[in-house]
Amino acid sequence: EDEDDEDDEPVARPDSELRKAAKAARASADEAAAAEASFAVPRPCALDKMMQELSARIYEHGTDRAKTRTLLCHVYHMALHGTYHAARDMLLMSHLGETVHQSDISTQILYNRALVRLGVCAFVNELVPEAHAALIEIAAAGARLKELLAQAVSSSRFAERNPEQERLERRRLVPYHMHINLELVEAVHLVSALLLELPNLAHNAFDPKRRSAAVSKTFRRLLDHFERQVFNGPPENTRDFVMSAAQLLLDGEWKKAAAHLEAMPAWGLLPNPAKTRDFIRTQVRSEGLRAYLISSYAHYDTLSLARLAEHFDLDEQRAHAIISKMMLDGELHACWDQPTCTIVVQRMEPSKLQFLALQFADKCCQLVESNERILDSRTGGYGYKHDPNYQRDQGQRERRPWVERNDRYQGDRGGGRDGGGYGGGGYGGGRGVYGGG
Repeated sequence: EDEDDEDDEPVARPDSELRKAAKAARASADEAAAAEASFAVPRPCALDKMMQELSARIYEHGTDRAKTRTLLCHVYHMALHGTYHAARDMLLMSHLGETVHQSDISTQILYNRALVRLGVCAFVNELVPEAHAALIEIAAAGARLKELLAQAVSSSRFAERNPEQERLERRRLVPYHMHINLELVEAVHLVSALLLELPNLAHNAFDPKRRSAAVSKTFRRLLDHFERQVFNGPPENTRDFVMSAAQLLLDGEWKKAAAHLEAMPAWGLLPNPAKTRDFIRTQVRSEGLRAYLISSYAHYDTLSLARLAEHFDLDEQRAHAIISKMMLDGELHACWDQPTCTIVVQRMEPSKLQFLALQFADKCCQLVESNERILDSRTGGYGYKHDPNYQRDQGQRERRPWVERNDRYQGDRGGGRDGGGYGGGGYGGGRGVYGGG
């Protein structure tokens, strides 16, 4: 019986080669996991302090080119981490914008990347004018923006490059993980231009402010092209979203415009998309109120502050501050009625006929000045400078029109000063241009 019990005991089999390999792989995986866990333990790391120390070492011992590139990298780092004012001050104090055109191409690319990142950082910090000022030049490059940021090779048909130049250009390209999203740059630029340009677009079409006070000519050109299209479908890209929102804001549909701008997918690339969308909605409400008052206040005698604040979803203090600033800047010719909290409109805006009359008067003045220049080129004189009335007033008083001159009615009708009759020296005997003296 004892021998039978010994026969029933299990016999250990030797491990096969496959089992040995599996055990070794499992052991190495456990060691790697333990090493990763020990490495992933958070350690104190002052990244800003480390960047400052390394940059200071290069500023002290590096060459001029190394110092310039270090400063641009430091500016990019601070803008990437949201410290806009420190990055802006460092870039402005270096005066690199005045000498960067003399640097090599790789340094110019680094400057463009730092400037773009600075503009995006300004928009994240809710500084719309600063964001627009940083991006207005480089974002207007359009299709060449990729080349300026070294994210694509030049594809122009007229660019003649030998194989060596093309190889150098490809060598300057930045890696894909360092690319700056171009849709985000375009979205920040166009939205900033929209918020700044909207009050000017709301002016009367005949108002000189609409033509002269252009904040972004690129935005106006895109908006004019969008408005000339016969049919505009639902927005598909960043530009369509912004242009549709601009049209809706000019029509008073601020809620739909805010929905269009908030629906742009580019905001998901920012550190805090929800905060950015809330900021855009707040700015759209404020600028929508300004555009509505500029375009429509002349049709009212009085406007209620409570109704305006309710319509644009603003608190009364915020609406009161916006309207008061417009009154101080001369955009709104009105005054406050404090007991009733209403805006009393003062009708000082010229009518359409008055705008056209002013335009006609300007063109007449330009015609007279051009005639004077032609007369000077023919006679060698100085036009009105020989006029005794002009000399007596020392050029301070406006020139007297031809119909006020007495020589038209003195003496013989055929005797002008420089010609005769109605054809000699101009209409009425003056020194005109159209007659043949």
